Amino acid sequence: MLKRSILVFLLIFASPLLQAEAIQSLTIIEERITQHILNALSASDHKDVHISTGKIDARLKLRACDTDKLEVFNPYQTSILNATTMGIRCQEPDKHWTLYVPIKISVQKTILVAKRPLLKGAQIGKDDIEIATVDVSQLKQGYFTKMEDIIGLVCKQNLIQGSAFNPAILQTAVIIHKGEQVSIQAVGEMLSVSMEGIALNDGSLGDIIKVKNLSSKRIIEAQIQAKKQVRVAI
Repeated sequence: MLKRSILVFLLIFASPLLQAEAIQSLTIIEERITQHILNALSASDHKDVHISTGKIDARLKLRACDTDKLEVFNPYQTSILNATTMGIRCQEPDKHWTLYVPIKISVQKTILVAKRPLLKGAQIGKDDIEIATVDVSQLKQGYFTKMEDIIGLVCKQNLIQGSAFNPAILQTAVIIHKGEQVSIQAVGEMLSVSMEGIALNDGSLGDIIKVKNLSSKRIIEAQIQAKKQVRVAI
């Protein structure tokens, strides 16, 4: 009778403890998600990273999963910097569950911004640039960190002071304009000939444009070598 009473006592009072041990720690979930993001960003040379996870409902009771069986994943396959949700799932055979957690990532980095307002068509010079530390996770179209990458480029739109320079708003300068007379350099292995032509397109250094040969009246494609100069292979 005594043994039976002890067994009943253990079943009654030990059962809640066993159940408590079987509940997944929400703190571990948050830590695994944070570490996954940090690991992904470390490969991209992002140093000053701040990550916050959305509050997980404390009433959520997931079955405890072995730490090495917890898998964090990006459900929408976006760039990690643009991610707003991360998923985590248990890969244990008898404990399959998946949870989606809102996240916010902030990455502070020193980049190039406009030192003053710039108009569309303005060519970027050193005096137009300054550096600023900003949250690059919000810059969906990219950014620049080296002055030599943007000096000489042209604004495709008006920029306000403090705007981050990015590839979408800059373009190489047009150095040959449609209707402009140009020198055509026809170059072969043993021969080089120069003739005059008219550009039929605008173009930047290295662009291929159409040019009308003023002598033969033929339209050819040539590569821009410099102002008023194009080259074609023969």
